[in-house]
Amino acid sequence: MLQVTVHEDGTFCRLEPAGRLAGPWVLETEYAWRSALCSGRQIELDMRQPTDIDDAGRELLLVMHLAGVRLIVEGLWMKGIVEEITEDRSIDDMGVSRNKSVSRDQRSGSRRSN
Repeated sequence: MLQVTVHEDGTFCRLEPAGRLAGPWVLETEYAWRSALCSGRQIELDMRQPTDIDDAGRELLLVMHLAGVRLIVEGLWMKGIVEEITEDRSIDDMGVSRNKSVSRDQRSGSRRSN
């Protein structure tokens, strides 16, 4: 089971999933993300409460990260998952992934020679 709480204020919109980010709950999380009224505000995904993440959940985290969602994590397990998914080895002490600009070429895996 999973519960997604949405917190909004003038500058950010934070989604807080609690429980299993797995199976049918991945689609519920995606629906909460896409339907949240966060236009023009930084979106944050607080990943301090999930208890399990399957492959579909990992894929959703990657899609959200590439879309500019800021991932907030805590603990070695979740930091490791986020670092693996985002290939971002710069998770800071607060557990926030710093989104890097990713070009279309980098996302598709192609390499450009200069």
